Amino acid sequence: MDRKGWIIVTLCVILMGVNWHYMQENQKAAQAEAARQQQEQEAKKAAEAAAKPAPTQTAAPATPAQPPVPEAPEEKHSLKAGSVTFELTSKGGGIARALLAGTDQVTLNQNALEPIGALRREPAGLDAISYKLTAKSDKSATFVGTNAEGIEVTKEYTLTEGEESDEHLIDLAITLKNTGTAQHRSEEYYLYAGASTALKHDDARYEGFFWNDAGDADFHQADYYAKPWFSEQKTEFRQSFEALRYAGVMGRFYTHIVTRVAAKDAPGKVWSSRRKLAKPINAEHAGKAEIEDHAFEASLGLPTIDLAPGGTHTETYQIYLGPKEYDRLNKIGKQRSFAMFYGWFKPISIFLSWVMRWMHDVTGNWGVAIVLLTIFVRLCIWPIHAKSTYTMKRMGLLGPMMKELQEKYKDDPQKQQMEVMKLYRDYGVNPLGGCLPLFLQIPIFFGLYRVLEYAAELRGQGFLWVNDLSAADTVAQLGGFDINPLPLLMGVTMIAQMKLTPQPATVDKTQQRIMMLMPFFFLFICYNFAAALALYWSTQNIFSIAQTWVMKLYMPEPKLEKVAPRQQPKGPAPQNPFFSSQGQKEKKKGPKPPKLGG
Repeated sequence: MDRKGWIIVTLCVILMGVNWHYMQENQKAAQAEAARQQQEQEAKKAAEAAAKPAPTQTAAPATPAQPPVPEAPEEKHSLKAGSVTFELTSKGGGIARALLAGTDQVTLNQNALEPIGALRREPAGLDAISYKLTAKSDKSATFVGTNAEGIEVTKEYTLTEGEESDEHLIDLAITLKNTGTAQHRSEEYYLYAGASTALKHDDARYEGFFWNDAGDADFHQADYYAKPWFSEQKTEFRQSFEALRYAGVMGRFYTHIVTRVAAKDAPGKVWSSRRKLAKPINAEHAGKAEIEDHAFEASLGLPTIDLAPGGTHTETYQIYLGPKEYDRLNKIGKQRSFAMFYGWFKPISIFLSWVMRWMHDVTGNWGVAIVLLTIFVRLCIWPIHAKSTYTMKRMGLLGPMMKELQEKYKDDPQKQQMEVMKLYRDYGVNPLGGCLPLFLQIPIFFGLYRVLEYAAELRGQGFLWVNDLSAADTVAQLGGFDINPLPLLMGVTMIAQMKLTPQPATVDKTQQRIMMLMPFFFLFICYNFAAALALYWSTQNIFSIAQTWVMKLYMPEPKLEKVAPRQQPKGPAPQNPFFSSQGQKEKKKGPKPPKLGG
């Protein structure tokens, strides 16, 4: 990557950082304002309650005391598939929690108000049905209850089997039966998808919700609820879709996906909101009012329910509660791999994810797989990088002549530009030749960045001194400052790489100063990045240094020679055969016959 390319990337990163800073400031201000308004409302209510006179008590006729309606006792049942345990409850008739063992060690839906699979009559309401556990086994559980409208609801949860099965996937069949005497029609039945909470406060920006409408998957992350500059802050999301296939909530590494399984798509609605947690995620944030954590919830609507007296209707769903792994989601089908949301460079991310997983299967270590993947990418672009380096060296040789032209035509920029381009033509130098690797590396970098950013496979995976490749590789603290070796190695190798990179002819002192500060700037930006990203960047820098050294030994230094001008072909210029006079009979020269008629 040449220096101009680094400048462009630096400016982009600076703008992204400034945008993120102001977004966070706006969000904090909005949260403080909301807290202040809530306190004012509570104080106002307390004052009004204190101002009201106490009600006078009058004797009421004695009536026999009615015994309270006994609440049905909660019934629980667990279904275990591999390393996943689904804890089901009769309160809401759904999955209260999903316990992921193995390398995950995560509990999903633990901050929800009710279980996943709860059937709501309002998207933001609660399932008020009193369910009973009517059947259970090692692979299934059935809950039955009746709502206030006389609709009997049966929910049957079953562990999946077959080719597209997975330990994180469970089937849900919902049957509605009209036990009343009147027709029942409603478009307001919603299935609760659960609540997602970040594993740590720094990952809160990855939280969000998503949906799939006829194959078009989209999402909103935590910034959807940030207070915008010119409009009111959003509190919830409601939207109808023509062919809703699935919806859910997600974090950085884990997701809930509720998928409708049917032969034909049907319209549906999606609702989502966020709810402030009573306690912060990180224990060290306790008592800090300016730091808030949230649970992100979602519900998806059932198709229109139209039941005659005694009629029944069944809808089938699959609920995925597990890590965001492209290979796993792609295997279970139904477009659930779309929920990875890799971005603009999705094909590159998918390919690199596949290569990294294959290298892990060969080596057995994710850190080694990242190193091998980086070397693989650099080897693929070696010929183009070599050509770019050669071109930049030739441009460096043109430096003195270019400075002469700049001095000679300093008062005529147009003439100066024309002479510079003529100089490039005379010596056969393509000024864009050094930029080609930049255009190739940008999509590769961002594609791999997305893979490493969301790779749940890297959680808890060690490499050398790194305990967790998905977090910073902090080995010690010095005066409250984290010591992260990989970002420091990245900064040192960047400086060494820049020293070895040939300097373009047009670089001035200002650009040189900017380039000198770039390693420190990137070190500051990336210091707390995941160790996997720092490992990738450090490996790339070391490989680039080795590549430059090898090319210096075995590639001949370029010579500055003029390119021979193109020779014009000898003989007459070729004629268009459609307008050529060759082959036609020449007209005889001589006196023309006289014109008749005077």
